[in-house]
Amino acid sequence: MAATMDNNRFYADYLIETPLDPLQVAEVMAGEQSCGTFVRVQGETEQLRERARAVVVSVEEIESVAAPSLPNAWQQRQNMQGPYRRAKVKISFPIDNVGANLPTLAATVAGNLFDLGEVTGMRLLSLSLPEHYRRQFDMPRHGIAGTRKLTGQSSASQAPLLGTIIKPNVGLSAVETGELVTQLCEAGVDFIKDDEVCANPVHAPLEERVREVMRRVRAYQDKS
Repeated sequence: MAATMDNNRFYADYLIETPLDPLQVAEVMAGEQSCGTFVRVQGETEQLRERARAVVVSVEEIESVAAPSLPNAWQQRQNMQGPYRRAKVKISFPIDNVGANLPTLAATVAGNLFDLGEVTGMRLLSLSLPEHYRRQFDMPRHGIAGTRKLTGQSSASQAPLLGTIIKPNVGLSAVETGELVTQLCEAGVDFIKDDEVCANPVHAPLEERVREVMRRVRAYQDKS
């Protein structure tokens, strides 16, 4: 796919399930996530659609099942019945619709699609982006080899890096947090982080917590 990819577009692959014609549903998906909606509206000219509309690249029907994967109230109101047809769908989107914006990219390839009444199941399988689009964003600062080096592993090591988050989320004192870190170090954990809701609580101020944690980490380093 990469060799024939249009550099002005990105591609998303989906698995869908529907009692309708999968090609019809794919067209709904393409319109919903680009310039269209469930009906043609004023201002949605052919020129605009040519420039901004997502395009169905392929639909590959794979199997049918008797029962839906998920219940669908809209289909029930329409008295729709199976069989429920499953298909792989590929859709291409204009890069200009999104720009260098990862939240908009995520909302475009997913977002409202999972609310479509036409489907009883949908999964985003893969996303293909041109190289020039990816280059707009910072790459990882350290990569796999650098991360292993920072954690004291050899770059040739094949052992997985293991991380964990302090639990309970909040409530532990600084000393109790340090004691738990000692146990985690001895268990072989490579990195440890606070839970996102634990910032600077009264019972374990950040300054005290850092001091207690690093004292235990350095003691374990000396011992190991």
